[in-house]
Amino acid sequence: MAVFTELSKSDVDQILEKYALGVCTALEPIGEGIENTNYFLDTLSDAGQKQRSVLTLFENLEGKELPYFAQLTEHLASAGFAVPAPVKMQDGRVLFQARDRYGMIVPRLGGKAKPQVNEQECAELGRWIAHMHLCLKDFRGKRPLVRNAGWMRAHCKRLNVALAPSVFDELESAIARYEAHLGLLNSCTQGTVHGDLFRDNVLFNDDKISGVIDFYNASDATLLYDLAVAANDWTIDTGNVRNQGRLDALIQAYQGVRPWSEAEQRAWPYLLELAALRFWISRLASFHASGYQSAALSGHAIKDPEEMRQLMQLCKQAGSESLT
Repeated sequence: MAVFTELSKSDVDQILEKYALGVCTALEPIGEGIENTNYFLDTLSDAGQKQRSVLTLFENLEGKELPYFAQLTEHLASAGFAVPAPVKMQDGRVLFQARDRYGMIVPRLGGKAKPQVNEQECAELGRWIAHMHLCLKDFRGKRPLVRNAGWMRAHCKRLNVALAPSVFDELESAIARYEAHLGLLNSCTQGTVHGDLFRDNVLFNDDKISGVIDFYNASDATLLYDLAVAANDWTIDTGNVRNQGRLDALIQAYQGVRPWSEAEQRAWPYLLELAALRFWISRLASFHASGYQSAALSGHAIKDPEEMRQLMQLCKQAGSESLT
């Protein structure tokens, strides 16, 4: 959520003409995140109603993809989940255009992300993910997995000249290992996943989840991929060490709502490795490619790929030990 496209007051005024939110009273760029341009937006209606929202400009998603995300969050919000379902314009649409970008306004959810989490909070997330997966069983929207083997191979080919030979060989080996286990992964329960459940996308009031944001990596995938992404962020301590207590709390809470199949039990070590691999590749692509993220006007858009490489190595070693 760094800022890549700057909006003027005139831009915002023109956008708000399409809504019944009133006038802009404050606009603050959001520096965190790496995918889109985001602003905190405060408005005041003619009736004196104040509203706090988030205004997003999509930097790397095509317009035809965006209704899926609106429908997904609307589905969850209608079931009582605190997620950023879009604010509709006066004509019922949810997407506007500004500065050659598509955009959306969503409510600003309460609570704050936690930089450090405990076992209770991991359990809270595990239950939330499981309930989300069950809720989305009847969601009719479809979005094929973007970060599939083809995506990995395409980035790997482009990264050949940028990486040291030993690192490139490790990347190729990791992709081949993923491809070798595709059959097992695809035999696990499939459905709609959030795809990006890092700590900064989960908001808390005290020890209870008050909202989950940033659904723009959602797609059709192996359900437990969501849990693996979370595990690789929520249960890793300084020094790249897995906290078993937090991991057990996360898994057991999820299983208490949606038990795992036998295939999911066998696939779990590979899913942890896969989650690290996908984010390693995406960070490598951002770090070595001259794309829009390198031109961020504010915020820190590019994250260190080495962190994910080391995490993938940890997951691979742990998985090998669990299978011996």
